[in-house]
Amino acid sequence: PGEAWCFQRLNDCDCMTIKSILLGLLIMLVSSVRADGDNVSATILWYAEQEPGVDPYRMRYLVTPDFLRSDDGVDSENFLLFDRKRKTIYSVVGENRSILQIDGGVETYAAPQELAMRVETRADTQAPKVGGRPPVALELLAGETVCKSAVIAPGFLDDEREVFRDFSHVVAAQQARTMNNTPPELRTHCFLARYLYAHDFHLAEGMLLAEWSPSGERRELVDIEEHVAVPSSLFVLPDDYAVVRTSER
Repeated sequence: PGEAWCFQRLNDCDCMTIKSILLGLLIMLVSSVRADGDNVSATILWYAEQEPGVDPYRMRYLVTPDFLRSDDGVDSENFLLFDRKRKTIYSVVGENRSILQIDGGVETYAAPQELAMRVETRADTQAPKVGGRPPVALELLAGETVCKSAVIAPGFLDDEREVFRDFSHVVAAQQARTMNNTPPELRTHCFLARYLYAHDFHLAEGMLLAEWSPSGERRELVDIEEHVAVPSSLFVLPDDYAVVRTSER
């Protein structure tokens, strides 16, 4: 509906969202600033994010081969840092001078058959191309329930996509560790599919352009800058903050 190239089963609102994202990517300006000295070269991705009952807000993701930093774009004291080599996420809070450390390394397991989990894929060759290829819409289902939807760009920013995917694996590892602490009534089939067994169902296929869930969470890619020189200090943890590991809480 709405546009000939919009994907089947998406409503008008989703079609307009996807249309604006794809057309925006076609005219997006890409900066090229060479890193030097105290700077490192990063790809910066801006996403508009929304939670139920909260107005949309912009989040900045700075990606290098070794790190992923997420913040609100003002180089504040509050940020999330993923150390890819160590497979560790650090949540830094300036207000109380603390760092929450989340370690990876826990194996996840194949989904039990009773989840009846599957991913449906739809591509439209008439859609505006991103990185020379048409985007693909994905839906993660448990039984007949749609748990999460996404639009991805195959073959686009693959190096950065792999960093995001590694980050997702650490989050899933933490979820596996704390599963026994999750109230049974919250461990629905969709919860298990989204956060444990198929957390990277979209990132395995391409770079994320948009994602949304029936509960109201949304994320949309709104801007990209490549080869940007940013201070290397953005990827360094404060050395005078208290560190708390999730296993200690």
